[in-house]
Amino acid sequence: MNQNKRKIDIDDKQIEFLIKCIDISQSIKSINPDKSEVELIRKLSELNEEIQRNKIGDDLIYYDLK
Repeated sequence: MNQNKRKIDIDDKQIEFLIKCIDISQSIKSINPDKSEVELIRKLSELNEEIQRNKIGDDLIYYDLK
């Protein structure tokens, strides 16, 4: 099966939005990604982690004081 590949440019805000959409979809079990889609989700998640580290810093530690 020949699949066309496309390239797009997305900014940090769009990556964060996509991750939120994926999280919501996974939480309500409305998606069942195949292997290539799981890889895309993984890459987006890694990019989002990098974005979050840049926003809050690598060395911040969070404590749950509840």
